[in-house]
Amino acid sequence: MTTSALSKITDPGVRDALRIKSAIVGRPLIGPKSVNIHVINSCNYRCQFCWYFSPHVKDHPKGKMLDYKVLEGVFRDCQEMGVDEINLEGGETTVYPYWMDAFREVHDLGMRLIAYTHLDYEADIEKLRTLAYAEQLTVNFSAMTEESFKRVHGKHTSMTRVLKNMDRLLAIRDKIGKPKIRLSFVVYNYNYKEVPAFLEMAQQRKVDQVMFRFFKATEEMKELVFNEQELSELRDIVETALKKEYCFPHDLKTLQNLLANGQMLEKIVALQHTENHNDRLLFYDATGGKTNCYVGWFYGHIDEKGRVIAPCDNVSVCMAGNIYERRFKDIWFDNQPMWDVLNEASKGIHTCTNKWQQCRYCSYVPINKYFHERVLHAKGIKADAS
Repeated sequence: MTTSALSKITDPGVRDALRIKSAIVGRPLIGPKSVNIHVINSCNYRCQFCWYFSPHVKDHPKGKMLDYKVLEGVFRDCQEMGVDEINLEGGETTVYPYWMDAFREVHDLGMRLIAYTHLDYEADIEKLRTLAYAEQLTVNFSAMTEESFKRVHGKHTSMTRVLKNMDRLLAIRDKIGKPKIRLSFVVYNYNYKEVPAFLEMAQQRKVDQVMFRFFKATEEMKELVFNEQELSELRDIVETALKKEYCFPHDLKTLQNLLANGQMLEKIVALQHTENHNDRLLFYDATGGKTNCYVGWFYGHIDEKGRVIAPCDNVSVCMAGNIYERRFKDIWFDNQPMWDVLNEASKGIHTCTNKWQQCRYCSYVPINKYFHERVLHAKGIKADAS
């Protein structure tokens, strides 16, 4: 099927069915559901837990960003390939000089736009209207007082400024239905006691979603890892929070499950530094040790150097190509080495092996479970109830 024909398939169910079939036949029949694009690797925050820009990290990456003309070509490719969603990340997305052009272009091409931003800037009307092109904005908000906010996110940050912009965008959302605001709280050994205040703030503002994450620790940031007492206190905080009802979906239950088994600190694994990642300190395994991974058939990833990474941006097993050298649609539809990696992941990855160790810290586990069930259903196999 040609890319022009794929762009005419507008039914999301049909598109997803083609992606499920892609995973079964072992080659892509349509573009990914979402393409995650790191437009720039610069950020004006210095979050304690950030493995690129944390004060604990000795060598911060050199500034790099995508050429906008090349990025425009990727957007057009995605529209032709039947991609549903573009996810723009950084660094900080709004540090990218052409972010407003990018937001408008994705909107004009009819794809769903989501983006990550810290919302910590002086926002004028034009900027707010451009942000509202996004269906969803994910905002990292991991502290609840001005003092702790500066300690967590950097001394030049302002919680007051972030809340002001959030309230403006929530008012726009109430009028036109978007952008939805998803708040991310990255938990580590300094800020975990502020989780209740964070949930209360999110409830008062009626945000659209809340998610909790453990930071992706490296050897340089291992002092941020919880000790046993802190983990026990966090467990109590989460259990208390789960007794309350909230106006937004959240993943507190997932957080509770990670804490409940008491094994988070038993098998710490330190990974060596690679071209695509700092040395990573993994202190729990979200996958349970093995999993059939279908994420790569649904999500494409392009970094700030133009590299197309498979099966996901957390695991640099395969550098599938570069958008400065080949069109994105050609990399996706004509790439046997990439398909081999996706097929290998589909058959089952084991995090005890060197190749797939990075998968231990996986944020795709819940959605991948859904993909797996869909694949089994398409094959006529009943999913395991467990």
